[in-house]
Amino acid sequence: MESIDNNRITIRPAKPEEWDNAMELAFRVFLKYESKDYGKEGTQAFAEFVTDPMLKKAFDSGYYVVFLAFIDDVLVGMIGIRNGNHISLLFVDGNYHNLGIGRKLINKAASYLRSNTEFSKMTVNSAPVAKDFYHKLGFTDCGEMAHKDGIIYIPMEMDLYCDC
Repeated sequence: MESIDNNRITIRPAKPEEWDNAMELAFRVFLKYESKDYGKEGTQAFAEFVTDPMLKKAFDSGYYVVFLAFIDDVLVGMIGIRNGNHISLLFVDGNYHNLGIGRKLINKAASYLRSNTEFSKMTVNSAPVAKDFYHKLGFTDCGEMAHKDGIIYIPMEMDLYCDC
């Protein structure tokens, strides 16, 4: 895809009626880019996570924060924040990769955390395929590659107050 005028990209909090579309986007992008690394067990665990009614309940009550990225009126990306400062879902539709949308979502999450929490770090369990992306944005590994329920991840963190 060619570059997109930044004025056409909007990042905003998700509305309750957009939940299903956001989780569908996350699962669709996961299937295309990550599931091959995780196999059946990891794919099943991810599917259970994005369809977990408790996650939706946490979102509805404000404990799970979700921001959505749109180009014009088309949903192209999403980021979820749980446990106060942990990115649990960051996905951008493959048709819109390399346009800075992931960076904008991270920046929005960081801005939100700086304004609304006492946390000094933002954390993420990076998929192996996303490791370089997170490193470019200033995240550093804070643990060894790990496996849980078929999901492979690298624990990372970023100082929210560093001009890295």
